[in-house]
Amino acid sequence: MPKDLSATSLRIHNAIVAETAEKGIGAVAMLPIAKRAKVSAGTLYNRYASKEDMLQQTYLQIKHRYHAQLMQVGSGPSNQVIRRLWINFFAFIQDRPQELLFLEYAGAAQLLTDAQRAEIAPMQAEVSGLVQTALDDGTMRPIPLSVAIDLLMGAALTLARRHALAGNTAPISEIDTTFETLWSVLRAEPQAPKD
Repeated sequence: MPKDLSATSLRIHNAIVAETAEKGIGAVAMLPIAKRAKVSAGTLYNRYASKEDMLQQTYLQIKHRYHAQLMQVGSGPSNQVIRRLWINFFAFIQDRPQELLFLEYAGAAQLLTDAQRAEIAPMQAEVSGLVQTALDDGTMRPIPLSVAIDLLMGAALTLARRHALAGNTAPISEIDTTFETLWSVLRAEPQAPKD
């Protein structure tokens, strides 16, 4: 939950996220969001230039918080960093599963301007850099970076989405089992000692 928002801003944020997660981007409208947030429609129009602006600002706000939590991986061996990256992904959405759906729907709708896409590109590069390090140092089997990211994030998103759509969160045991199964495929094979 955003910690830097006033009570009114938080109600508006939650209403935008909930309406989008429940109805999809195409069906989102300012009036139902205002009603849900218990504010006037004028309040929304004072904050946002348009529905598109409202969705863009909300997306960027969530994306920045998500990235900040995701990157709290510390240092250490690459296998531990990748594991913490995975755990941090689920930690972010445990209390706010609708924010995952919002990010997915808004991302798929390609609402961002070129400048906004440029704003989030370094975030994506930073995550990719962690995976690239695990590939470069031999922690992960030698596969293309795009394949490694697709496997890691695809599995995480599928698991999280399934539970978010069901209105719950993935149990830790399922998160752990999924990661361990995936990691058994991604990790490099141990090298036999050289004689």
